[in-house]
Amino acid sequence: MAILLHVCCAPCFATAQATLRGGTVRGLPAVAGIFFYNPNIHPLLEFRRRVKALRLYLERDPLRAEIDDAYGLPVFLAQTAWKEGPRERCRSCYRLRLAKTAARARANGLEGFSTTLLASREQDRDAVAEAGRDAAAEAGVRFFEADLRQVLPDDKMLRGIYKQQYCGCIFSEEERFRPTAKHLYFPGGKSADEAQ
Repeated sequence: MAILLHVCCAPCFATAQATLRGGTVRGLPAVAGIFFYNPNIHPLLEFRRRVKALRLYLERDPLRAEIDDAYGLPVFLAQTAWKEGPRERCRSCYRLRLAKTAARARANGLEGFSTTLLASREQDRDAVAEAGRDAAAEAGVRFFEADLRQVLPDDKMLRGIYKQQYCGCIFSEEERFRPTAKHLYFPGGKSADEAQ
């Protein structure tokens, strides 16, 4: 028995791998391969950075991988743009990604799937689990909602690997950087601290 692991980014994949190898997760079948499908990541250069980071990481820790490197702005916006508030947008985003992963697991004849979103302390774990269960029921496979954040990866494995500063979508980017003075112009070349 084996599962497909949805990967949101290289750092979360590293954490999930460390946890799986640490033997602290009970009842989770072996990972047959990974699937990177994240149309939520924007802008385009951020998306490319994350795909590149995952490819670099896989050179260090090889595993059968399918990486959907099509930039998914239209797909993501169609699914989430008019949702009321971040909670509903995030739930729609989780459903979008995990439904595709569940369908891919079924097409590959695998027992089910899990996701590295469960390795992130930044994600709404309950909403991820709910989206995973719904996707699994729809596809006729199992969703394994093990806690994949129990063991931190070896720092050497992530050396030189890009680590993002926000979840991925344009909404989370705005939320992350709005309170900062990053790239703001201040007359006279003053720094953000001097201008205030």
